[in-house]
Amino acid sequence: MRKIFSLILCVMISLSCSACSAADSEAWKNNTGKIDLNSMTVSGSGVSASNDTVTITKGGDFEVSGTLSDGMIYINSDDKVKLRLSGASITNNDGPAIYFDNAEKAFITITEGTENTLSDGKTYSDENADGALFSNDDLEIKGGGKLTISGNYKHAIAGDDDVVIENGTILVTSYEHGIKANDKLWVSGGEITAVSETGKPMKAGAEVLIDGGTLNLTSTQSEGIESKGTLTINGGEINVTAADDGINTGNENTTVDGNGAQPQMQGGQPREMNGQAQNGAQQPPEMNGQMPGGQMPPEMNGQTPGGQTPPTMNGQAPDGQMPPEMNGQMPGDRQAEMNGDMPQASFEPGQRHGGMRGGGAEGMIDEETAAAHAITINGGKIYVNAGGDGIDSNGNLTINGGELTIDGPTNAGNGALDAQGTFALNGGTVIAASAAGMNQNPSVCENQSYAAINLSASQTAGTEISIRETASGNEIMKYAPSKAYQTIAYSSDKLKAGTEYAVYVGGEQVETFTAQSGVNQIGTVAFGMFGGRGFGGRGMRDLNQEITVFVNGGRVNFPTAPVTRNDTTLVGFRAILEALGASVTWDDASQTATAEKDGTVITMTIGSTTATINGEPAEMLAAPELINDSTLIPVRFISENLGMTVDWNEQLKQINIY
Repeated sequence: MRKIFSLILCVMISLSCSACSAADSEAWKNNTGKIDLNSMTVSGSGVSASNDTVTITKGGDFEVSGTLSDGMIYINSDDKVKLRLSGASITNNDGPAIYFDNAEKAFITITEGTENTLSDGKTYSDENADGALFSNDDLEIKGGGKLTISGNYKHAIAGDDDVVIENGTILVTSYEHGIKANDKLWVSGGEITAVSETGKPMKAGAEVLIDGGTLNLTSTQSEGIESKGTLTINGGEINVTAADDGINTGNENTTVDGNGAQPQMQGGQPREMNGQAQNGAQQPPEMNGQMPGGQMPPEMNGQTPGGQTPPTMNGQAPDGQMPPEMNGQMPGDRQAEMNGDMPQASFEPGQRHGGMRGGGAEGMIDEETAAAHAITINGGKIYVNAGGDGIDSNGNLTINGGELTIDGPTNAGNGALDAQGTFALNGGTVIAASAAGMNQNPSVCENQSYAAINLSASQTAGTEISIRETASGNEIMKYAPSKAYQTIAYSSDKLKAGTEYAVYVGGEQVETFTAQSGVNQIGTVAFGMFGGRGFGGRGMRDLNQEITVFVNGGRVNFPTAPVTRNDTTLVGFRAILEALGASVTWDDASQTATAEKDGTVITMTIGSTTATINGEPAEMLAAPELINDSTLIPVRFISENLGMTVDWNEQLKQINIY
């Protein structure tokens, strides 16, 4: 009986202590007060005002109103502190407007029906802080009002731990990052407009999680959204315009083949902004769901974007083999060991494969790293306009749902979709338009069909591309990309395996294909564009087994077809040199061709394997030849010695130079 009584007593004491602990943890809510910035008067325990600075040293819930032209609210408390912004305007010329130096947790509530502004200076007296709204601890923002923040020093909103945004209308401009969390950045609602000059509108050190809200994000020099860890999108309407990658994961510790770094871009030094946005406006534009500049994101509705990619630029062919040597010398004058086969491609740390890779870069990074830097899209309506990769995962990329539209890069060095790990497409609608370059196809694509369309020529911005069922004429996709494009990827549940479709560009039919489950290749596949894993050849058309050559995405036409000599490809000298931007001369008496570009002069003579580079002799594996009155020269030798990169696709017999 005593044992039972003792047990009951222990349970009662434990419950009592728990209740006391819970009550104590919420005691800060009882300390309520007001802060009037106009008169610099305050109420509540642990609050004081002096020399244009309001200092809070105890936990509490404080309403803030009025204008402070050069000062700040400074918090140093062991408890939780909430600031209810109710028509507050704070500018600090040499530091943060609101500085949570220490708090168990920091709360910002934007009172419904009020407008509030925060602005910092372009230099800080305390460099431990780096944002107009800064917290050393977890920061949570919510409310029904409006908050405008100008981050002139570095960031607009910055947290050393987690930053959570629940709702509210938030408009930020920043020199560097718009909203930065050293740990997790979680957005579950609200309307957020962020314009960043040198940095990212949204950045996190560990995780980005977007569950909802309307996000309009613009970066004039960098990525749109970046997480050094994982990035997950479950819902919301997200519009990203970025000079570099649109949505990105990874950091300087991301390794390739187990070694080497891939450093991320960093913002520059502060500059004079005078509290203005990058376009000179005092506040970021009201977007109301529109893209920057007033343009609406594309209506997807099962439609797709256009665009396709000619030559791939991967350093490897689809089967992983390197091409036969095409110039007599490897870069850096290293003679290739041929013996009938090319050496395997070397992959330097941080280097990216070129080409529109089919199916992910599995094996480039280990499984742990791939998971640690994964991008997962489960829902939402996402539009990306990117100068670099549209979606760039330095880990796995998984798309399970949602609507994703990408107006990707117009240069061949980037792609609309890119992953260092596995690229799995399990659902949703994907429309990705870009230049011919480095797009990547899914390696896992079992639940629906995926069409990778390659057009024979680049299309101008606004040229409509559509896919229609040939039997019924039903249009399953129509899209007019906002930028020039040559590749387009499309996938949705409207693309049915076993059904024949026609592809129209500018109202004219250019291709037909019968969809199969998984990845479908449509059009003239250029230089390994769909190489790598998942290269099944489904729906492929017009594959020319003669050797073809592309320079920066454009095919080079030769009066005499390329030939192979001693595992070296020879091509017409005038056509290739003009495509490379070199000046060309021919001396009929000596049978010598001369190329000059950017201070490099190369001479080659018919029948001789010895060339000269700026007067110095250099050996080639094969000598130039005269065939059908055309002079043919080693393509790799001339290209690489003029500063170009050359790749080969053995399966497709295609050379890409960029």
